[in-house]
Amino acid sequence: MSLVSVYIPTRNRSALLRRAIDSVLTQSYPRIEILVCDEASDDDTPEVMADYIARFPGKFTYLRNDTPQGACRARNRCIENATGTYVTGLDDDDFFHPQRVACLVDLYVTHSPSFACTRFRYFQDLQQVSMLRDRVYSSVELGKADALTLPGLLYANHAGNQVLTELSRMRALGGFDEAMPSWQDYDMWIRLAERYGPAVRSRHFLSFVDDDRSRARIRNSNKRAEGSQRFIAKHAGLMSADQQRNHRNIQYVMNRERPPLGDIARNLSLGGYKSTLKVLIHKFFGVALG
Repeated sequence: MSLVSVYIPTRNRSALLRRAIDSVLTQSYPRIEILVCDEASDDDTPEVMADYIARFPGKFTYLRNDTPQGACRARNRCIENATGTYVTGLDDDDFFHPQRVACLVDLYVTHSPSFACTRFRYFQDLQQVSMLRDRVYSSVELGKADALTLPGLLYANHAGNQVLTELSRMRALGGFDEAMPSWQDYDMWIRLAERYGPAVRSRHFLSFVDDDRSRARIRNSNKRAEGSQRFIAKHAGLMSADQQRNHRNIQYVMNRERPPLGDIARNLSLGGYKSTLKVLIHKFFGVALG
């Protein structure tokens, strides 16, 4: 059975980090190593990690940066130190369904994709995802998956913020692009799909993303808009005209802009009709849909 490396970047979120780590420790897949890169936390994160290391000998690799270098660099440090055949990630405020890793490894072995991922659910209260979190899936259910092609991924990040792929592939591509202020995950998935072919996504919600608006998140900052601009510039050569129009609409939505109707008409995207609808809804009703 192949070893899976799980990387977790963290900074000053020791209580949430425990939730993330515990969700990895309770995975039904038995062969997992956990790599945590601490971004110079000044809370009790070092003590929390010392406790886990003592209780689970050989399970953890704890890396610490003396000064914050960004989550992207923290992920790459973990990837550089990982020893698994496969690698996947987890943000310190998110968590996995207990069957997530087993599902992704099986999908990867069965379909030989560039990467495997699952559907994900945003939440602000654990009660919102309690039924999904506690559901037990059969192997038949977990075997159901859909293909994610490069053209489809160039319209939107259908993979979410975490995937499972071969560690050698992540290293061959140089890891996450540390020059990107955001959208490093999306950029990585595009590069994997371009180099290694279509991906595959489970039809079930096996990843849970904390959407607590009281905490600073990249998707709530202007770094997200800057990241999307760099993403478009970096991958423009892969995009059709329709895909580029779609991403201009995505930027309108992120920036909460209400462009003139002429601009909306010029950026009408058939393949990315959802972003066009979001721009129109915000334009006429003032409702900003994320």
